[in-house]
Amino acid sequence: MSDTATAPPRRSYFSRRKTHQAVAGFLFILPAMTGFIVFLFIPTVAAFLISLFEWNVSTPPVFRGVENYTTLFRDKLYWNAIWVTLQYIVYHIPASLILAFFMAVAMKQKIKGTSFFRTAFIVPWITTPVIISFIWKWLLDPNFGVINYFTRTFLRFNIAPIVAANWFPMVSIAVINMWVFCGYHMLVFTAGLGNIPETIYEAATIDNANAAQQMWRITLPLMRPTIMFALITSVIGSFQIFDLIFGMYQGGPGDLTRVYYFYIYQNAFAFYKMGYACAMAVILFVILVVCTVIQYLGFQRNMITDFSS
Repeated sequence: MSDTATAPPRRSYFSRRKTHQAVAGFLFILPAMTGFIVFLFIPTVAAFLISLFEWNVSTPPVFRGVENYTTLFRDKLYWNAIWVTLQYIVYHIPASLILAFFMAVAMKQKIKGTSFFRTAFIVPWITTPVIISFIWKWLLDPNFGVINYFTRTFLRFNIAPIVAANWFPMVSIAVINMWVFCGYHMLVFTAGLGNIPETIYEAATIDNANAAQQMWRITLPLMRPTIMFALITSVIGSFQIFDLIFGMYQGGPGDLTRVYYFYIYQNAFAFYKMGYACAMAVILFVILVVCTVIQYLGFQRNMITDFSS
């Protein structure tokens, strides 16, 4: 038998090229995959494991099983943290998304100065949240704040009673964060509006559809994927609000601004209940997954993602 008959078949040029492309692809995603594993996957698994222990950092952890979870559901402060967080979501998300949507519609118009305003709206979002919290804490100070100075000087009105009201801290956090994130959501909605072909509006104009009808029948239905993305990210971000509350109110006065994330922080770094804090984090993860799935399924119905036809 000849040597040519027993020699293994040589790999073709296209097979080698495909292998090289696969290796190159893995190398490109390796940094992102490494970051995901190190900073997300491993901490998530570790948080779940720590939630099964009683651990105050200074002593060895003691296995408690699901005791942290059973204690959690009997904790009145925990339920208060959920209630305060839900209040913030109700105050913040609807107003923020609606305002950002109409801002995006306005920015789409061919009006002079829109580039300046688009940049101005983005500045609060790229500013460090702690800096924003200290600025607004000073502005709203009932004794030395700039807002109170102007209201007393020009309106003969003292804002101290308003600032002292129980509803004011969380409402102020919601309004300030609406000012911070409106620019970001405006960019998201602007990108979504830009994906809608102008020919659809031209056809609607030929059919004598007015601006309100075009908004209701064309813009809103075709913006469902963008609105879904904005709503899901807003809900996730609202459950994770921390910086502004930490800088302005420290969870107070009383429990009025003790949101979910701040209560996790307190248990972990003030009370040194790491297992208890991790149990709260695990429950938060489950809540966010459930909320995301519900929103996704709700928006998926009759969603249009291909405008080519």
